[in-house]
Amino acid sequence: MRQQNEQLKEALEQADLETQESTESFDETFRSKAESIAYMANNNAGFEATDVKMSELKTLLAVDNVLVVTENGDVVAEAQDTQADFHHARFNQLRTVFETGEPSEAVEVSLPDKDWNYRYYAAKIDDGTMAVVEASPERLDDIIDSSSSLTATLKDITVGQQGYMMAVSAQDYTVQYHPNADLIGTDALSNGLDVDDLEDGRFFHMDFDGTSLYSGVTKIGDTYYISSVPEHTLSASRNVTVGVILFAFVVVMAAVVLYGVFVLRDDESRGHRDEDLLAFGPLRYNRKVGGKAAVLSVVGLVVVIVVSFYMQTLFALSSESLVNADRASSIAQTMANTTKRADALKQEYDTRYLNKVKVAAYVLDQNPDLETKTDLTQLADALGVDMISVFDEDGVRTASTEPDRSFTLSENPEDQSYAFRQLLQGVESLVQDPTEDDSTGAMRQYIGVPTYDDEGLIDGLVQIAVHPQMLEELLASVEIDNVLDGVQVGKDGFAFAVSKSNGKLVYFPDSLVQGKKATDVGMTDAQLKGGYSDYLTIDGTTYYASSVETSDYYLYVTGGDSELMAERLPLTLATAGIALVCLLLVFLILAFERDPKARAKKAASAAGDAAAGADAGTDGESGAIGAADAAAATGAAAASGSEGDVSVLDAHVFEVRVPGTERRMKTQSAASRWLNQSFDWDEKTPEGKLGTVMRWFFGLFVVIVFIGVMFKDEIFGSQSVFSYVLGGGWNKGLNIFAVTAALMSACVIITVATVLQELLRLLTGVLGARGETMVRLLCSVIKYGSIIGILYYCMALLGVDTATLLASAGLLTLAIGFGAQQLVSDILSGLFIIFEGEFRVGDVIQVGSMGGTVIEIGVRTTKIDDGSGNILVLRNSEISNVMNKTKLDSYASVDVTLEYGESLPRVENILERELPNIKKRLPAILDGPFYKGVAALNPDGTAVIRIVARCVEGNRGQLERDLKREMKLLISKHGILTPFQQVVVHEPAEAAKPSLYEMREADRFNEEQKESSKLIGNEEDDDEKE
Repeated sequence: MRQQNEQLKEALEQADLETQESTESFDETFRSKAESIAYMANNNAGFEATDVKMSELKTLLAVDNVLVVTENGDVVAEAQDTQADFHHARFNQLRTVFETGEPSEAVEVSLPDKDWNYRYYAAKIDDGTMAVVEASPERLDDIIDSSSSLTATLKDITVGQQGYMMAVSAQDYTVQYHPNADLIGTDALSNGLDVDDLEDGRFFHMDFDGTSLYSGVTKIGDTYYISSVPEHTLSASRNVTVGVILFAFVVVMAAVVLYGVFVLRDDESRGHRDEDLLAFGPLRYNRKVGGKAAVLSVVGLVVVIVVSFYMQTLFALSSESLVNADRASSIAQTMANTTKRADALKQEYDTRYLNKVKVAAYVLDQNPDLETKTDLTQLADALGVDMISVFDEDGVRTASTEPDRSFTLSENPEDQSYAFRQLLQGVESLVQDPTEDDSTGAMRQYIGVPTYDDEGLIDGLVQIAVHPQMLEELLASVEIDNVLDGVQVGKDGFAFAVSKSNGKLVYFPDSLVQGKKATDVGMTDAQLKGGYSDYLTIDGTTYYASSVETSDYYLYVTGGDSELMAERLPLTLATAGIALVCLLLVFLILAFERDPKARAKKAASAAGDAAAGADAGTDGESGAIGAADAAAATGAAAASGSEGDVSVLDAHVFEVRVPGTERRMKTQSAASRWLNQSFDWDEKTPEGKLGTVMRWFFGLFVVIVFIGVMFKDEIFGSQSVFSYVLGGGWNKGLNIFAVTAALMSACVIITVATVLQELLRLLTGVLGARGETMVRLLCSVIKYGSIIGILYYCMALLGVDTATLLASAGLLTLAIGFGAQQLVSDILSGLFIIFEGEFRVGDVIQVGSMGGTVIEIGVRTTKIDDGSGNILVLRNSEISNVMNKTKLDSYASVDVTLEYGESLPRVENILERELPNIKKRLPAILDGPFYKGVAALNPDGTAVIRIVARCVEGNRGQLERDLKREMKLLISKHGILTPFQQVVVHEPAEAAKPSLYEMREADRFNEEQKESSKLIGNEEDDDEKE
């Protein structure tokens, strides 16, 4: 805005100069018309002081009126009636011709109430009369309005994004210019302008005509020039930037705080362990909470820094892109307007010059004796031309103001004079474009008309030559180097142009670079286009530029290092400092607490009776310590669960040890993953709760972006940074705009896919099994379709030629056929394992006869620890028929074979007494052991009973071995008959028949065991074991 105000004075001075030149040129043309009439009168060229002749001359000269007026103001002859009273003193300027002998200056009379608006020009005929030309200044006003008026000057000035310049009179505060033409002439104070703000160099906020503006004032002469930018264009983009940074800050703070709270509550419910607490005077540090909070704080701080820097970069570059693009468009529009003005002015001058040559031909037709060098020179002076030449019917010059008369029109079509032979063949007139004179190097324009004999046949032609100085200056002003040389963008910015025809830099501030091919100094072919907005390199220097395409050039504007870009690092550091302080305070609050032992000591020392107080304090301290130790022991026992590798946490989530390390992590049972079960809040671990909260934040962010994308113009406006990023006006490739647009597009696709999936899941409640199968299939199709769509569209935004990518799929297929099939198959299988979630790191799985704990899922292979220190490396494509044993609990099963003759009720009564004792001896048993009944009756005369116990999967193998040992001890202890291979001669022992009581007790025990163990074990295992 300051820059625009500084350049305004120069623009206004240039406009005043153009107005003066246009007026002088217009007046000179009509003065020459008046002088040509005087020339006719003084050279016997058919002049008569009659109304009829005046009417003829009016048509010939293309003016509004021609008059012959005496010195005292009497009208001798006129082409038509006039409102002018030449006796009036206002016309004294016309009478100066009698004193000077030169044509007079223009006299303008503008009386709109009398419908009188003309300019008057006079030339001396003799000592008592003068020729007067009356002409409307309407054409002059049109030229000035289109080229150098206040409106023409200010309308091409752009201020930032959607900004503009307006002018207010310093005398009566009326609006002299505003983009809204309806406001011109109205009272600026009534529209919202405050007089107190009208100080030169002042910047202020105002509401003008209902629009909030940020404005700056420059006073030049009696006019205030106010540059204004709508405040919504300043705030909309910045609000988006600040909003995203604040959102990231809130998410980080919420994540750290909530996770700390979750861990503290979980720790309180399970009890503290002494090794987790470290005393610091009256405070104690919770290592478990502090360690996790510290990690989250560091990661969160990095996220805030990255988001802050990213969003400020996006805001700075997008703002600069919009400003550069507007500036480039403004320059291109200015060039187009100037070219249009030049064309219009050229046409205007062509008409004027054609009229001059017609007057010359008329004069020479009326008096052929004037075809001498002296008379032609006088006629040229009267007409205001450089040269007059007369040619005969053969194209031979017969008379001229030029020294050399021996000149013949060329018969070579490439020569300049050849075109005038058309006049001898019936063309009514010819006006050539200005060309450079070979001898002088100056611009010269030739115009000619044919002449006719008494019978109306062409007998020659008259040619004039003029030096179109003003047109030459205007044409020079539209040359690309003159246009761009004065362009300033920001502090160090500039504009340059590349020719579309040859790819050369037709203008560049560095003269050593100008004229070279753009691709030879660092630019690429992809950057030579309109609508480019990205970094480019020229002669080793990198610029951020935006381009527009004109008919002949690619026009680039670069803003240099903008203030916004320079402010990124300080603002990011300030944001990081605030975040660091907040995170540090949160960390201290979460990780440190008052030590109850220290408080107990303090309470004991403050007791009334020193000795009793000391004892009481000691007892209290011991009690407190004992309670704390008991709580810690309880918490440790609850946290440790069993002595195996897996610890129970809740109904669906449990803790596993990472193979090869002492680190433990929490995982979710496989069944709950695939069944998409929603856990109760209290069932979740702190990590699970944090994950849920983060998903809420992520969902909120995605929905906000979705709404912003769908209603970008209504919310942010069509010229906002948000709309610019989504509009795709930037260059496709790896840049911040493409990345941002890809993220936004991904949010839209994710939102649509999620809504569709949720709608389909709602249908599962009213559909049967077949319907649910179709719904799950459709959900899978939507899931993978959205992923493919996101990848495809994002790659297109990042500049990848997706059409070529699809075509290369055929080459990929060919490559697979030549040996890459296994590699690609492994990679794709790995991706599907991850997407489908068949298993994850830490899961216990079995693949065929091999099994163990998953320690890594790679691109090509999956690594499994078999529990013996061996690492199984399986290709992803070979992993099939997977059994995922990751669950909260498993069961250990032991089968015991009895002789057919053994009393089953006796064995069941023994088991009723002994099974509780086995549980006491085996802490790995979570529930049980239970008697499952008879598992098999074998053909060899034996019966198989089954004992099961619930345990975690990691302890199942060892527990089965322990149960087998306990069964062997139990059999030996009670003399239970079991079969064994032997070659003996013996008399089979007969078991004592059970009593009725024993039978009833055995039946009761059997029923209790069936009810207690109905969810433990799988009945299908019976068939497998058989």
